[in-house]
Amino acid sequence: MRLSVFLGTALLLAGCATPREACIDTVSEDLRVVRALIADTEATLERGYAIQTEERLVTYSTFCVGAHGDVGIVFCDRIQPVRSKKPVAVDLDEERRKLRSLKRKEVELSRKTAAAIAQCEAQYPES
Repeated sequence: MRLSVFLGTALLLAGCATPREACIDTVSEDLRVVRALIADTEATLERGYAIQTEERLVTYSTFCVGAHGDVGIVFCDRIQPVRSKKPVAVDLDEERRKLRSLKRKEVELSRKTAAAIAQCEAQYPES
């Protein structure tokens, strides 16, 4: 959930970015994702369980005025998504292994991203 909000915000801001900022944002995306996964895994380990978000569709009946070509007040069904969170048991040893793997990947991506950012800065110098 947090990841999708973060990426959505990044995409929204990318529309207003300079070419240099857009380039840096693009080459940094994988590193941001891995860091978000690290934060999520650390939180899971701290809690001792994961939190799973589920989304389901719920139908609500409400009053509508002039709906479906009718005149007056009628019942309308509105479908809305409802999100709920529930605790989920996880293998904490597996989570620790996953965290170690993600941290190794973060180091690798940090080096690659630093080089790619330098390339963006050379390609799009500040004006």
